[in-house]
Amino acid sequence: MGHEELVRETWAALSRDDFGPLEAVLAPGARWRAVEDGPWNCENRSQILRVMRENRAAGLDGEVEQVRDVGDRAIVAFRPSSETPGQWPLDNGIRYVVLTFDSAGLVSEMKGCADRAAAFSYAGAGAR
Repeated sequence: MGHEELVRETWAALSRDDFGPLEAVLAPGARWRAVEDGPWNCENRSQILRVMRENRAAGLDGEVEQVRDVGDRAIVAFRPSSETPGQWPLDNGIRYVVLTFDSAGLVSEMKGCADRAAAFSYAGAGAR
């Protein structure tokens, strides 16, 4: 399965509150780093799953607009259905996250980026 199909199928499952596909795609040592690093980063798989459950319970929804491969990474452009002031910044209504995949095809890192340019810069820095 390609990165785009994986991302879209996982998001569709999350939209139905089915966390099994997300759990299956996260590497054991997966991390989720915010736009700005801090104590809110998720340093392990269980933290990622907990925060995603909390986000869904709080009403996080929206659409994956684009998935673009850059080496062993994929840039995901996500348009949330609403914006909460003081939250993760939006770039023309889009949130960007860069996914890094390990050799087994599992997500080893999720990195929030402030805008499209930062996402492409970050993705390109780790491309192999």
